[in-house]
Amino acid sequence: MNDRIWFVLYLSAVMILGVVHNEWIMLLSIIVTLALGGKARWKIFFKTVLVIALFNATISISYVIYGFFMPVDIFALVLINLRALAITLLTFTLVRRINLHKALEFSRVLAILYGFTYAQIILLKSMLYGYYDGLKSRGATLGSAITKKQLQPLLITLFGTMLHKSNEQSMGLRSRGLIDD
Repeated sequence: MNDRIWFVLYLSAVMILGVVHNEWIMLLSIIVTLALGGKARWKIFFKTVLVIALFNATISISYVIYGFFMPVDIFALVLINLRALAITLLTFTLVRRINLHKALEFSRVLAILYGFTYAQIILLKSMLYGYYDGLKSRGATLGSAITKKQLQPLLITLFGTMLHKSNEQSMGLRSRGLIDD
């Protein structure tokens, strides 16, 4: 199948998973997505579990604590977490499997927006690696103590550069007629 068909199937699956309220269907979709993951299925799965744990832990813990004071449906919490896991796993699998630029070629606007977004991600990633290497060369890594004096100038420069780059990209979108203020 080509990338556009995979992308349409992905969007359909996300919409269906957003409407369905059955834990067994969520589990089935997770199993099917794992089967589609190929050799990297477990790497994608553990990455997905880590992301869900980071973002949903606060909500889940708050919901459980709220359950001590008010009656709550714990199955709703399970459903929400399974839905988030299924959709995130599906997204990570899709991104690894297809070329999104080819999938979005049918719309010039979407292809340009994807290109700008991807360029921003690559730029931020390379800048973060550069800043980490700078900290490492100064003897401070994530395993050791990083002082405020070491970190503050790097963060100010990083955020300033990212703000400048995002302004440049928004001007580029305006010049192409994609943003109409």
